[in-house]
Amino acid sequence: MKSLFLSAFLVIFAFVINFGIYLFSYNKIIFPYLTESQRMDIAPIIFSKVLLGYLASSIFIVVLMAAAKKYITK
Repeated sequence: MKSLFLSAFLVIFAFVINFGIYLFSYNKIIFPYLTESQRMDIAPIIFSKVLLGYLASSIFIVVLMAAAKKYITK
């Protein structure tokens, strides 16, 4: 039961981190008054920034899950 709660917590934690990365990147790169064509022009920049954030987040979550697995198996 302890591992189920820990796994659920890690899933929720990963979701919050990834959603935060998306919101931060979107607000940092996209200004609210841009037209749709301007947004489409900078879409590759957004993709590259968000993709790098997701990569860093994924590495962090894998390390966190490995540490959690050691804690569970103690």
